Amino acid sequence: MPNVTAPSPGRAQGVKMTIEVYTVSRDGVVVSPPRATVSVPHGYEPALEPLNTQLEPCACPVHRRAGAAR
Repeated sequence: MPNVTAPSPGRAQGVKMTIEVYTVSRDGVVVSPPRATVSVPHGYEPALEPLNTQLEPCACPVHRRAGAAR
Protein backbone atom coordinates (compact mmCIF):
# COMPACT_ATOMS: atom_id res chain seq x y z
CA MET A 1 0.00 0.00 0.00
CA PRO A 2 1.52 3.38 -1.00
CA ASN A 3 2.12 6.03 1.64
CA VAL A 4 -0.29 8.77 0.47
CA THR A 5 -2.91 11.00 2.02
CA ALA A 6 -6.54 10.32 1.23
CA PRO A 7 -7.87 12.79 -1.37
CA SER A 8 -9.92 15.67 -0.01
CA PRO A 9 -13.61 15.39 -0.93
CA GLY A 10 -13.71 19.07 -1.96
CA ARG A 11 -10.64 18.99 -4.23
CA ALA A 12 -10.81 18.15 -7.94
CA GLN A 13 -8.71 15.34 -9.39
CA GLY A 14 -5.15 16.42 -10.26
CA VAL A 15 -5.11 19.48 -7.99
CA LYS A 16 -2.01 19.86 -5.79
CA MET A 17 -3.19 22.74 -3.60
CA THR A 18 -6.33 24.83 -3.11
CA ILE A 19 -6.19 28.29 -1.54
CA GLU A 20 -9.31 30.04 -0.24
CA VAL A 21 -9.40 33.76 0.65
CA TYR A 22 -11.67 34.81 3.52
CA THR A 23 -12.65 38.16 5.04
CA VAL A 24 -11.64 38.26 8.71
CA SER A 25 -12.69 40.78 11.38
CA ARG A 26 -10.12 42.52 13.55
CA ASP A 27 -10.94 39.94 16.25
CA GLY A 28 -9.85 37.09 13.97
CA VAL A 29 -13.34 35.82 13.19
CA VAL A 30 -14.21 34.78 9.63
CA VAL A 31 -17.11 37.05 8.64
CA SER A 32 -18.05 35.78 5.18
CA PRO A 33 -17.83 32.76 2.91
CA PRO A 34 -14.65 32.46 0.80
CA ARG A 35 -14.17 35.51 -1.46
CA ALA A 36 -11.96 33.61 -3.90
CA THR A 37 -10.67 30.08 -4.51
CA VAL A 38 -7.50 29.25 -6.46
CA SER A 39 -6.51 25.71 -7.45
CA VAL A 40 -2.93 24.79 -8.38
CA PRO A 41 -2.57 21.72 -10.67
CA HIS A 42 0.09 19.06 -10.03
CA GLY A 43 2.30 19.84 -13.04
CA TYR A 44 2.42 23.62 -12.48
CA GLU A 45 5.88 25.20 -12.24
CA PRO A 46 5.89 29.00 -11.93
CA ALA A 47 8.16 30.97 -14.22
CA LEU A 48 11.18 32.35 -12.39
CA GLU A 49 11.75 36.09 -12.49
CA PRO A 50 14.97 37.32 -14.06
CA LEU A 51 17.57 38.54 -11.57
CA ASN A 52 17.56 42.08 -12.98
CA THR A 53 14.07 42.83 -11.57
CA GLN A 54 15.28 43.48 -8.02
CA LEU A 55 14.66 46.88 -6.50
CA GLU A 56 17.55 49.17 -5.68
CA PRO A 57 18.51 49.57 -1.99
CA CYS A 58 16.52 52.02 0.07
CA ALA A 59 18.04 55.54 0.13
CA CYS A 60 16.70 56.60 3.55
CA PRO A 61 19.21 57.68 6.26
CA VAL A 62 18.65 54.49 8.30
CA HIS A 63 19.68 52.20 5.43
CA ARG A 64 22.53 54.42 4.17
CA ARG A 65 24.22 54.15 7.57
CA ALA A 66 27.53 52.26 7.54
CA GLY A 67 27.07 48.58 8.35
CA ALA A 68 23.33 48.56 7.69
CA ALA A 69 21.98 45.36 6.18
CA ARG A 70 20.69 45.70 2.62
